[in-house]
Amino acid sequence: MRQFPIILIPPEVQRIAQSKPPAPDFNIEVPSVPAYRQPKPIHIQEALTFTIALIAVVAVVTAFAKELGIIVLIVGSVAIIVRVRYQFQTYQRRYKKHQDTFQRYLAKLETYSHQEIQYQKDLAITHAPERIREFRQNQFKTFFAKMQPNTNGVPLKEIDNPLNKDENGQEIEGVIYYFGVTLQQSLSGTLYQRIKVYIPSIDYNWTPALVYVDLELNSHVAIEISSPSDNAAVMMRNDLAERFLVDSGWIIIKFTEEQVLQNPLECCKEFAKLLNRLSLDDSVLPKFADTPDLTVVKL
Repeated sequence: MRQFPIILIPPEVQRIAQSKPPAPDFNIEVPSVPAYRQPKPIHIQEALTFTIALIAVVAVVTAFAKELGIIVLIVGSVAIIVRVRYQFQTYQRRYKKHQDTFQRYLAKLETYSHQEIQYQKDLAITHAPERIREFRQNQFKTFFAKMQPNTNGVPLKEIDNPLNKDENGQEIEGVIYYFGVTLQQSLSGTLYQRIKVYIPSIDYNWTPALVYVDLELNSHVAIEISSPSDNAAVMMRNDLAERFLVDSGWIIIKFTEEQVLQNPLECCKEFAKLLNRLSLDDSVLPKFADTPDLTVVKL
């Protein structure tokens, strides 16, 4: 059982539809914050730590040699006093050095901020919707350039309204025609009928209900109508043909007869959503803003 509509898209088309222009380079690292803290005239915590350590050492040494303990106490006390005095005398120099380092950090941070803001502006310009669309359109032109130009199709507007009826008495050809006429009014490209594509692997001339060709991009989107009367052999033949066509660059969307007969406008909207999703033409979908989405059908 299959779920309709079925949409088949070449992998390269899917990739292009998601692509964006390369982002500008930004290899600047955030300036690192200065590692040391703001200096103080006297590091009281450090002095207390040294004092406690000195007392502990003196206590241990005194237990074995009282005179040596006194010497260690005197030497240690002098060292602590010298250390504290040195900190007090060098405070201004240390404070100025710290301030200079901090100011340099702020200057680097400000420069980085300006560069980051400029990068975000450049990125916004590069990834603006119109730039992305132009970037994708150029890739599409290159990709679809390999498609053979249409030589056997007839533009839908040159075809008279068919009156042929299928075996159920439903005017399926006429419905497809009116569906195409309705869709053509919203498209910049051209809808064709009677296009035949030879599939060499199965020796079969494939003819879809409608083919949309964007002459600027040379993109080809086939609209096929699946009938509930299709047997396994027909479905297998169609699958092989579609695989060949997708590999050749064709985009295919398949509806059921029921969907086209009962909901032609919804089918038009589904086609417009496909063009919009692939960035082939984003001007069509807004024209169907008031049209409900197509109901999925399993066949």
